[in-house]
Amino acid sequence: MDMKRHLKSALKQLGFDKPRKAQIIPMNTLDAGQDAIVIAATGSGKQVIYETVGLAHSDKLTIVIEPLLALIYNQVQTLQEHDVSADYIDMTRSKEDIDKILNKARKGKLNFLYVTPERLQNRDFVDAMQHSDIFMTVVDECHCITEWGYTFRDAYLRIGKFVEKLKFKPVICACSATISEQSLTVIRDSLHMNEPAVLRSNLRRDNLILLKKDVTCSKRTLEERLAFRIKKLNKTIDKYRKDGSVLIFAQTTAYVDALYNALSDCYPNEVTRYHARIKPERRKQELLHDFLHGEKKIMVATSAFGMEIDVSDIELVVHFNAPLSMTDYIQQIGRAGRDGRKAHCVLFYEQNGDDEGIVHSFIRKAEKSSRKSVNQLKEQWKQVQKFICSNNCMTCDILDYQGQHETKTCKKCTICAQKRRNSK
Repeated sequence: MDMKRHLKSALKQLGFDKPRKAQIIPMNTLDAGQDAIVIAATGSGKQVIYETVGLAHSDKLTIVIEPLLALIYNQVQTLQEHDVSADYIDMTRSKEDIDKILNKARKGKLNFLYVTPERLQNRDFVDAMQHSDIFMTVVDECHCITEWGYTFRDAYLRIGKFVEKLKFKPVICACSATISEQSLTVIRDSLHMNEPAVLRSNLRRDNLILLKKDVTCSKRTLEERLAFRIKKLNKTIDKYRKDGSVLIFAQTTAYVDALYNALSDCYPNEVTRYHARIKPERRKQELLHDFLHGEKKIMVATSAFGMEIDVSDIELVVHFNAPLSMTDYIQQIGRAGRDGRKAHCVLFYEQNGDDEGIVHSFIRKAEKSSRKSVNQLKEQWKQVQKFICSNNCMTCDILDYQGQHETKTCKKCTICAQKRRNSK
């Protein structure tokens, strides 16, 4: 299938000579005005799909809804570097700046506008969008609708209501690498999509070597068990890191800070960190910049760092704690090996109950909001535990969770390696 000339021209302006095979059908579908849910592997270029289509309709506005400010800053900067009229609105912008941006949108002088879902509830924003010519609304990382909408970010459940308020219904693009089978209907209905095309590409990432490591410890105190786990982390880094970057995920800000302090002693001037409680926002962006530009090679972060951060040379991802959900895990290992080279993803798990205690603390907080939030967190944790205890190929289990059923094993993960050794 070929692409139309205006799409090719837009793609070239973004710095690409030709599209990947899996990008062509989604581009053509959205360009023709049909809603689409795009499910593609991390690092496969989903961003390029909606940017190309939006740029091909540069006389109209494309609204991009992102979950994290880091994603917004990254994408707007990239578009501006290619002479595309793009801007963002967040809490750091002054009222004067916001008024200027909205005025540009109303006058048709802005091609891309990036916001978080919370902005869609702002009266001035809604009024400006009702008087703007909008071609497309993009919900990037749309799995957040089901992952976060029922817990701490109910703004995700109101995106469809915002779309209904617009003068003319725009094309809706929802994309993610981690949409479970049961989430598709919820996402479609929540966004008020009109018979969307569900476009899947191969989600398999053969350059990722998935490993599970039991770090259960017989020590009596949490401090001693933490020290034991940090020693295992150091050994993992020394074993698998060569000349690339390392990304370490922890469940809480306290764990991130403890790991940052410990690793800074072992790897001086190499370590940085990222989590929601780092203030001010400018300081957090400086720490992010250090990692994105290779000035620091080891990043310790919470799940706030998990989506669409594109550092090409990440060769090791470590989950210091078991993740809170399979979606988090898949998103986070998706940061590895984006340059196509082999990368290791090591999942620490334990049977002391330390990680489960953290999960229960999140569940207790969720009890203050809704029973649905509690049930969702419990179900997500059950899926993670099932994955940890599974004797199936780790790659096959992940693909099965994403709705891609395969029998071909990866032959490289912990489970495949164990079965190979046992068969000898």
